[in-house]
Amino acid sequence: MIPGILPTVDYAFKHLLGRESTRPILINVLDSVLLPAPGHNIHDVDLMNPFNSKEALDDKLSILDIKARDQSGRQFNVEMQMLAYRYYEKRILYYGCKLHQQQLHEGEDYLKLRPTISISFLDHVMFPDVPDYHLRFRLLEESRHFPFTEDLEIHILELPKFNKSESELKTDLDIWLYFFRHAEKMDTDALPAALAQHPLVRRALEELLMLTQTDLERERYESRRKAQLDYNTGLKVARMEGHEQGRIEENIKFIHLFERQLKRPETPTEQLARLPLEQLSRLADELQNQVFQQR
Repeated sequence: MIPGILPTVDYAFKHLLGRESTRPILINVLDSVLLPAPGHNIHDVDLMNPFNSKEALDDKLSILDIKARDQSGRQFNVEMQMLAYRYYEKRILYYGCKLHQQQLHEGEDYLKLRPTISISFLDHVMFPDVPDYHLRFRLLEESRHFPFTEDLEIHILELPKFNKSESELKTDLDIWLYFFRHAEKMDTDALPAALAQHPLVRRALEELLMLTQTDLERERYESRRKAQLDYNTGLKVARMEGHEQGRIEENIKFIHLFERQLKRPETPTEQLARLPLEQLSRLADELQNQVFQQR
């Protein structure tokens, strides 16, 4: 059977990795990204925000990330990002730092802090000048490049840059990136050899098929997918126009997005369109900061 479900839609991604029953898949994906030394694999994780299918109903463009903690206390913030968000790098850093500081309560010792690792799978290219599809960021000394601390780490995996064929898949990360790119059209009865020999990949396909089994789940997935595709299309059109009107329309779209995330009524488009571009941009920045602060 062919699922016809895009794992790059975050609703499907969190259904796939963010439930108690699918923790083995999440663990394998985490290990494939981190490449731990022998004997240091993840044995188990606690989900800090288990998947709730109703999350996508109130705001079709809210962030469906996965927060987890492994047996050593390390924290992970994992997400699939279809949308090319404004100031995305600032958002990743903010959420990672916030998750890190939430480990401590008043009066507790800093020694209790464990590393926090952010992992973002992107369905767009964030760093076009770099050919690598897997980028790892840490806090390093500028001239000698030794780490200030190992406690904050960010992984960016840009799916459009991953172009390996079936015969070139060697590592678990290769297999999962190939899966995320092509699972929508994979046939469970005719999987490529590298994937057919990976039991968790077959299970992941079965989990995607679950989203097609009920009308309600399929409707939730399609609604989320349509909202994200429509929003991305609007941004691309605005950017392609390349003039002031395009920038005005882009800022209005961001303002409406942030207002929805803040659960506020959307300011009428015609009211915003009367504002100068500089004021619109400033308003978008202010609303985004408020979104950051409430998470």
